[in-house]
Amino acid sequence: MRKKMLLLLLALTMILSFSACSEAPSMPERQTSKNASPKPDIRENYYGCINYDYLSQGQIPYGRNSYGFSDNVYDEMESCICSLIERCVKNEAESGSFEEMVREIYMQYIDADARNEAGAGPLLECAEKIESCGSIDELVNVMGFLYHDLGVSSFFRPDVMPNLRDTSVNFLYLMNMNTLGNMKENFTKTDAGPEQMGQFVESTLKAVGVESHEAKQRAKNVVRIINEIILATLDADEMSDMTKHINVYDRNELQALFSNVNMNDMLHSFGFDTDKCIVYDERQAQKINELLIQENIREIKDYLLACVMFTYSRVLPPSYSENFSSFSDFEKDADDDAKHFICDVLDMEISVIYGREICTDEVLGMAEKMVSQIQASCRELISGCERLSDDGKNKYLRKMDNMLVKLGYDRNMIPPFVITPARDGGKLIENIIAVKRGRVQQLINSVGKAPDRNSWQMPAFEVNATYYPLSNTFEIPAVMMSKAFADPADNEYYNLGKLGYVIGHEMSHAFDSNGFKYDEYGNLNTEWLSEKDRERYAQLMDKVAEYYNHFKLLDMYSIKGDMTLSENLADLSAVQCLLNVTDDEENLRQVFEGIATQWASLTVVKDLVKQLNGDIHSPGEARVNAVVAAMDQFYEVYGIKESDKMYVAPENRVKVW
Repeated sequence: MRKKMLLLLLALTMILSFSACSEAPSMPERQTSKNASPKPDIRENYYGCINYDYLSQGQIPYGRNSYGFSDNVYDEMESCICSLIERCVKNEAESGSFEEMVREIYMQYIDADARNEAGAGPLLECAEKIESCGSIDELVNVMGFLYHDLGVSSFFRPDVMPNLRDTSVNFLYLMNMNTLGNMKENFTKTDAGPEQMGQFVESTLKAVGVESHEAKQRAKNVVRIINEIILATLDADEMSDMTKHINVYDRNELQALFSNVNMNDMLHSFGFDTDKCIVYDERQAQKINELLIQENIREIKDYLLACVMFTYSRVLPPSYSENFSSFSDFEKDADDDAKHFICDVLDMEISVIYGREICTDEVLGMAEKMVSQIQASCRELISGCERLSDDGKNKYLRKMDNMLVKLGYDRNMIPPFVITPARDGGKLIENIIAVKRGRVQQLINSVGKAPDRNSWQMPAFEVNATYYPLSNTFEIPAVMMSKAFADPADNEYYNLGKLGYVIGHEMSHAFDSNGFKYDEYGNLNTEWLSEKDRERYAQLMDKVAEYYNHFKLLDMYSIKGDMTLSENLADLSAVQCLLNVTDDEENLRQVFEGIATQWASLTVVKDLVKQLNGDIHSPGEARVNAVVAAMDQFYEVYGIKESDKMYVAPENRVKVW
């Protein structure tokens, strides 16, 4: 699943649950089928009351840490995808169609004999190329070959995105290095990162014939230098500071930064012909340069080989399973493994098949109507917002006008590769190389061109939705328009409370604590609003953070209002927009119930606490109770009084608009 670090401000993630009330609310005991507490009154716990039957009868399945609405959506999506793949496999399809691609990759993946016969020739040839290098410059040229011919990133991990200061053109970015799937926290807070990386490098070396004892020692040496680089990498909070990622370098400046490498040769070997690029993490780049020296050539070679094997570990012949544990279950459930593999490697292609299944004309019409309703509502709220000056209102309205909403899936997607069927001599490993090479070439060709706002970043089956500040666009994947979120048989306003919440939330990210720094074209411009407008918004943000700080779990654990600020602002704005669509009491009641339903979830306490300490989203129950308790319509519809636990004094009800 392709994720672009700068473009992604993760929006709606279906996770966990929480409680709310007025000043210092507490969380009731977590309900399960075995110890369900009595049904709470709406005035005591709105979320708990609306979802009582669902949660009290539910149970967290074995092997999972949650049970809830989003888990059910995911399970239904997975079942649908499996059925789609099965139909593709059973039925003949038009040559070159997405269905044929799925069928061929599936059949070639499960054909263990053919994979063993094909061997790992192309990857072993890479190993020989790497091993034959005698200098750092030669290794850098091989890094370029690995990237543009096999889609393997290493110390240099190119990506192409708009410049934050000028989003009209695509820029080359040098992103953070390939750490074989590990985050910095895996190295700095646990032993998991070094252990996992060491084991993989050791397995890689043994797979190419290095004796076990030597492989173990060489793996330790690789981990040592990678650990040095990771320690120099930006921390998570620094990563989220977009101003740290606008470091534009020309050729001379880039050469000065990477003084141990010929950067003209490096860019050429990677396939890029550009005079400027953006270095995503200067600290990491400096450390990489320090270590790209002749004394480390053995470790660099072993690391590069590990990058190759990591990228292609799932398409190696099954006979390699004794070296790579990722194949230990191949014989047990090859069918399931093949389906998951297809969703990884052909994510955007199978998205089209899935999107066609989910996005009927009726469903799309319903979603498009919601978008129009919510946008009109938001425009009305912006126009009447007292904290904004007339100039600020006009700028926000222009941003709304220039916003692009993408629903369902990428209908115009053309794969940049061709899959060779087995009947024509196609082999799995060669086809996957073709897929990765095609995607990389597409990226290389986009440098210097205007970004395509209509292209999709998310697969249609990802249970999420995302706003992209650099393009002022947001995507609502097809799975978010499945019956769980928008059933034509359900009440229109009940659906508005579910799917509409998702749409309104993503739209509202354009104006949250991060999004408001970008103008209508997606350019990062922290002064595009007047100083007075920014000061008033800062006061509101402080009030929202404090409001959420008052919510506690089990009378012990607090929501971190500052950490969750952007998501809380998007939630509050979304619901305010939804409620402004209608003033009919019954319609409002349906909206409120739809809002509550989609966040129903049971979870184990340790995972809930983990979320509170590290997730930018508030837990699910707070995304209901904290939000509805801030809305005046909630008090009118349900007759909430000052003596009720859900009551929040009018002066403490935080509103974005």
